[in-house]
Amino acid sequence: MDPRRRKVGSHDRADRPVFTHHSAALADFDGALFSDATGFIWEQGRQNYLITNWHVVTGRNALDGKSLHSHGGRPNVVRALFNTRVQQFLKQDHVIRIRDDDDRPLWLTHPSRGRAVDVVAIPLPYADDNPILDLHPVNRYAAEELTAHIASEVFVLGYPFGPEPPGYPVWKRGGMASEPDLAAIGTGYYLIDTASRPGMSGSPVIRRIWNQRVDGDKVIPSPTPLRTEFVGVYSGRRYTKNDSDAQLGLVWPRRCIEEIIIGNKRDED
Repeated sequence: MDPRRRKVGSHDRADRPVFTHHSAALADFDGALFSDATGFIWEQGRQNYLITNWHVVTGRNALDGKSLHSHGGRPNVVRALFNTRVQQFLKQDHVIRIRDDDDRPLWLTHPSRGRAVDVVAIPLPYADDNPILDLHPVNRYAAEELTAHIASEVFVLGYPFGPEPPGYPVWKRGGMASEPDLAAIGTGYYLIDTASRPGMSGSPVIRRIWNQRVDGDKVIPSPTPLRTEFVGVYSGRRYTKNDSDAQLGLVWPRRCIEEIIIGNKRDED
């Protein structure tokens, strides 16, 4: 595969807080590339998962179920590129099956809403003590609980133009464009004000603050110079008829991942 098409892993240097690790979400069918995107690792108990979007693994629009490709095909593997413990910038390419021998999905979907939550969890066969792969689950390193308000600054970490050397993600700035507390009783997702490209589907969205944080109407000094919180999973821009319309992105909060993993329901696509 052309190395310019690969999405690669990322973690901070040892002298800075490590907060995330990226891997690929390159959807293939028997070697034919369908799409590229972003993914990240999530741990629950002793199990690691690759988190990305439902539309990435199915090749279908999560809103209406229609194919995103003119040929109407769907991927059967995800090609992932992980960081290794052997050398900091060394990557290792892995093919992860997302369908079993009977063509049934291996990924987990939301137990009650299904594709209406455009997030999936793909169980991985790699443990934390893997002697080769350096996984860095995002929920281990971005576990701060920061208060997010409308207009709070967030970052979408992904690969809009592919993994250009040295293969670290682009930090795309955005702002919370809807009230976070209303997501649970409304659409289920947040809106953020940012423009993006398809390669950023499945990106982790983080909030990062320096030296102080806002809690209600109070400004509280931070005990550490840098704090990072995982906000959710980016799933692309809200659909409009014209790309020049309001550029608002969808972010599914972390509870969606937790509900998917606890529900442990394989998709029926």
